[in-house]
Amino acid sequence: MYHICNTDILRSIYFAFFHSIASYGIILWGNSSYSRKILALLKRTVRIMTGAHPRTSCRELFKKSEILTIPSLYIYIYIHSLMSFLIGNHDKFVTNSSVHSISTRNKHHLHRPIANLSCFQKGASCSGIRIFSNLLQSIKSVRNEKVQFKLVLFFFYMQAPFTLWMIFFFACADDTCY
Repeated sequence: MYHICNTDILRSIYFAFFHSIASYGIILWGNSSYSRKILALLKRTVRIMTGAHPRTSCRELFKKSEILTIPSLYIYIYIHSLMSFLIGNHDKFVTNSSVHSISTRNKHHLHRPIANLSCFQKGASCSGIRIFSNLLQSIKSVRNEKVQFKLVLFFFYMQAPFTLWMIFFFACADDTCY
């Protein structure tokens, strides 16, 4: 397909057909087991767009094509939605420092409610707080400027296309990426 059309047309086709369907409702289904199947379809699509061999690693292809992976898209949309909600509803979220008086390194993170059920822990509110708490400090520092936050977040995921959730949590644990 890459030898018939130029890259801009292929990207337009991708965003018209694949991206619009994949991003619809991703906040609800993005953490499910089916997201791996959709990621495999996305990898196949990017390989076809670039003319790469079917066994080629897609990490560099995602960067070159400027396309977010499914986990990166999920986190990007999720954090953007959470930040829009957080800016308007500061009173609904508390930090760890407001829950207890112990000075810990996570005192500025949002406090996650304690829950024993895994369906609640994997739910929208707990997952969003966990993802936001694991963001790099340089990204969290611009959270009050909505447009700049969105750009910084997007470029972060362009530089580091995560294909697995655990890579995101390990990569962001020590405030570095890769």
